[in-house]
Amino acid sequence: MHLLNRVEAIAFAARGFPWLGDLTPSSIQRWIGLELGTLLDANTPQIYGDHHCSARALSPILHVVSGNTPHAGIQSLTRGILVGGTNRVKLPRQGLPEFDHFVRLLPAELQPETSNSLQAAWMEEAEAIIVFGSDETVEFFAKHVSPRQRLLAYGHKVSLGLVLDSFDANVIEGAVRDVLVFDQLGCLSPQLFYVAGDSAEFAKGLAERFNELFLSDSAVTEWTSEIAGSLRSCREEWKFRAATEPGIQVWESPESLDWLVIHDPNPSLISNPLYRTIFVKPVPAYLQSVLSPIRRQISTIGVHPVKSNTVELATQLGAQRVCPIGRMQKPAVTWHHDGAPTLANLVRFVDVEGLA
Repeated sequence: MHLLNRVEAIAFAARGFPWLGDLTPSSIQRWIGLELGTLLDANTPQIYGDHHCSARALSPILHVVSGNTPHAGIQSLTRGILVGGTNRVKLPRQGLPEFDHFVRLLPAELQPETSNSLQAAWMEEAEAIIVFGSDETVEFFAKHVSPRQRLLAYGHKVSLGLVLDSFDANVIEGAVRDVLVFDQLGCLSPQLFYVAGDSAEFAKGLAERFNELFLSDSAVTEWTSEIAGSLRSCREEWKFRAATEPGIQVWESPESLDWLVIHDPNPSLISNPLYRTIFVKPVPAYLQSVLSPIRRQISTIGVHPVKSNTVELATQLGAQRVCPIGRMQKPAVTWHHDGAPTLANLVRFVDVEGLA
């Protein structure tokens, strides 16, 4: 199928998935142009510096998709389709209804092969293997991928927010929105906020907004017993600490495990059980040292306000992406996932010299 037809097919299927971003034909064409120019759609090699060049899809492409963030699997598939590869998708055992729905909206010739188990032949034949999952999953594939195959691995990441100036209700609302999407399980989901100024007031504002949202929704989230146990344990630990250590404050959803906000004056990193559990801490003078253990795992840092100095700070801390608080879960179509191009990594460039 011609590139233009693939673009239009992706744009059509994406209309019912607003969290995929601005996937209109024009925005997709712009994205392709930024990463690949006209090399992908050229019938003949194009002038490229002192020679000619064309781009050809790595194919087949194997996508290994995790169950916690369906949008990542759909985004990966769209990239494989756009470059023109044959796509095969290993889905989680429990399936992925959102992914299946998206696939059904595609023309039959663009629909991938799917399986809930890893097919040995798929591993052997793939020219590119894209993996979403835990670090253990990534390590498994790293050990089994041939040097002749390209591995694109998206393992465990941490995102956080920096509030570096006075804040208002809009900043609070944005922070809550960032936490709620995908129940805080995505690589773009903030696990904590560092706040300059009154960090306890920021935490209180988050709790009040969470409470308003969940009081208006009568449905109580039903977690698995394992998740519920982890959330209860976290609550009990921090409620005990709040009763015995100065500065620690805890706000919790009444009679449910829907959300939890913890203000901790100690800026050190803390294990987070997720599922709408958010830590708020004051900004220390030595923030770079505090975050150094996770520097290579940082994905997105949401900042307020977005200015040259706050962007530079977030970049020095290790951010692969910097955005306003409230936009952490809405990356641009053209974003570089984990700091790398998403289309150019799925092609091989063919350089031609001596062509008249």
